[in-house]
Amino acid sequence: MAADRVLLHQLLDNLVGNAVKYVAAGTRPRILVRSLLDGDGRVRVEVADNGLGIPDDQRARIFESLYRLDRPGYSGTGLGLAICARIVQRHGGVLRVEDGPGGTGSTFVLTLPAAD
Repeated sequence: MAADRVLLHQLLDNLVGNAVKYVAAGTRPRILVRSLLDGDGRVRVEVADNGLGIPDDQRARIFESLYRLDRPGYSGTGLGLAICARIVQRHGGVLRVEDGPGGTGSTFVLTLPAAD
């Protein structure tokens, strides 16, 4: 299956946009996007940031529609990450979140089947 460029652009735009948006006041956002081909014929893409992070007990729920973390002063609909998860699933992949570099922020990891 060929990847849908428009959907993948939307996915990365949302992940990078969130990385810029959800940082503590006065913090300069740092974002690292990298990709690699793993040994199982899958592409792994990581979007890491130095933002507010996601508490362990809420990591699975952030991919649900309309679920929002309680972040006073930060707006959002609670749909962005749910849409990201659906895009990745539609492409036969998996999306998850881990701690960010050095335990600060978040790293969103998605794996997708590599092109033939």
